[in-house]
Amino acid sequence: MKRLPGQGRITGLRRLMAAKGIKALLVTRREDVRYLTGFTGSTGTALVTPARAYFVTDFRYMLQARRETSGISILIQKKDWVSAVHDAAERSGAGTVWFDETSVLVDALGKLKKTGLRLKGSRSLPEELRQRKDARELASIRKAVRRAEESFRELKKDIRPGATEQELGLKLEYLMREKGARKAAFDTIVASGRNGALPHASATNRRIKKGDLVTFDFGAEADGYFSDMTRTICVGRPSEKQREIHGLVMSAQAAAIRTVRPGALCKAVDDAARSVIKNGGHAKHFGHSTGHGVGLMVHEGPSLSPSSKALVEQGMVFTVEPGVYIPGWGGVRIEDMVLVTGSGVTVLTTLPRELLWSEPAVWTKSTVST
Repeated sequence: MKRLPGQGRITGLRRLMAAKGIKALLVTRREDVRYLTGFTGSTGTALVTPARAYFVTDFRYMLQARRETSGISILIQKKDWVSAVHDAAERSGAGTVWFDETSVLVDALGKLKKTGLRLKGSRSLPEELRQRKDARELASIRKAVRRAEESFRELKKDIRPGATEQELGLKLEYLMREKGARKAAFDTIVASGRNGALPHASATNRRIKKGDLVTFDFGAEADGYFSDMTRTICVGRPSEKQREIHGLVMSAQAAAIRTVRPGALCKAVDDAARSVIKNGGHAKHFGHSTGHGVGLMVHEGPSLSPSSKALVEQGMVFTVEPGVYIPGWGGVRIEDMVLVTGSGVTVLTTLPRELLWSEPAVWTKSTVST
């Protein structure tokens, strides 16, 4: 029997279930289902017990489920997935069925209760497993990084006065698709001039002007996994203030990356970046977390935030993305993806972090001290 992506992961989930005293777990979030079973379709639910695992889908995905999954019993729902789950739970002699309270809709929960199942909510257990990437997942993430970076390098020649944010965003997404991505990881952010003060700005019809800072936040897909990175460039030679703010953000990111190691608090990584920006006089201009996990979802655990209680663990992949956003002036964000190793960290993204500035047919690095 060939080994498919989901095999072995159900065994890991069962160990986690046993440690938490869970005998039957309902898995409904699409990314969790894919992680455990290998199924890439849009409709599927899994029920995992110590003895058996069931995958429920409908007729449309019958052949796809047989092709993509292995080591799991496939049930084709006759009425709806709720009834199929009830039947599987009864067949397994499950007492209480635990479910992910962050992904089961109220309507679905009501239908499950009407079947007579005893239900108990919890956080997503598969998400805990998904935070630590295996070799197969890392290969896909590296591919997603490569597709995004190669596309951005090709885009650079088009970043010039007169181009609009939307034009550049669409071109970047086209290039990523051309290189094999099924889609962009998210709506590409292109924020120029004063728009750079908006951390999640939508690309507009604003035309880029000479002297603008332009922030590009983008990512590509590969095998269902994503990349996420940000670079801020200057169209024309940067001013002293632009160099200063960019240098501050780059120093904050470097401090955070130096803090990453197994056993460290995710909060400590955030603190490292935040303290540099605070000491630079811009504490009020950095209001988001320093990073987040990336994998089958663009935003997943762990969170690198002031309130995070998570620990950094080997195998985690997350972003490190401090920024400074000044209303009426603009902003700077630098975002890289890192992999936690046994001794520290490997930066997966390779685009230059230094402030890049463009002139016709010329790209060079600004001399920014860190």
